[in-house]
Amino acid sequence: NALRSFWAEPPEPNPPRRTWRDWVLVGVLVALAIAEGLTSDDIPWRPFAVAVQLVPIVALLWRRTHPLAAVAAAWTVIAGLDIAAIAAGLDSPGLGTMVFLIVFPYALFRWGSGREAVIGLGIMSVPLVTNLVFYPDSAVLTGAMFAWLLFPAALGTAVRYRERAQDRAIAEARLFERERLARELHDTVAHHVSAIAIQAEAGSAVAASDPDAAAQALRTIKSEA
Repeated sequence: NALRSFWAEPPEPNPPRRTWRDWVLVGVLVALAIAEGLTSDDIPWRPFAVAVQLVPIVALLWRRTHPLAAVAAAWTVIAGLDIAAIAAGLDSPGLGTMVFLIVFPYALFRWGSGREAVIGLGIMSVPLVTNLVFYPDSAVLTGAMFAWLLFPAALGTAVRYRERAQDRAIAEARLFERERLARELHDTVAHHVSAIAIQAEAGSAVAASDPDAAAQALRTIKSEA
């Protein structure tokens, strides 16, 4: 039931749009990637690898509004480079700047639907499983990379449900306040209507014998109304 419920989880409505901070982040990461490519001589296919790995950086701009598409674009590049390097017998051409990829699992589980989160997690696991199969000596490192991948996903899920719980608490507080105001309004109106009815009866009873008292009753009815 829990898995089915998570699978059917809808995406978060109205995710935050791009701001100037996102553009600054992308600009800084592009500069770092280019600088790393210029200063590192041990990167296989250096010009091509650096250029291709700019795609995951640019995909950051859509990580909140289209989390699954951003994850698919970023990890397709990473997995493709790793698989090509394995086939050629070379080291991984991945840049150290790619550590920022930790943002993607957070965004996926924070704003994506449950189905997108499961599919995206499978996509992100491809390069890790590939490294585990072709480089069995790095099992400990691969395990650490899985933990590195799952931690931001768990953090995004926790933040998502925490904010949802806060929204639910606010909605319940508003509902309680509306009910309290409705009760007070009902009691106030009921009190004045009762006073009007009593004054009307009293005015009717003394109208013939005491016109002044009847007039006072009418003034009281007007004030109550």
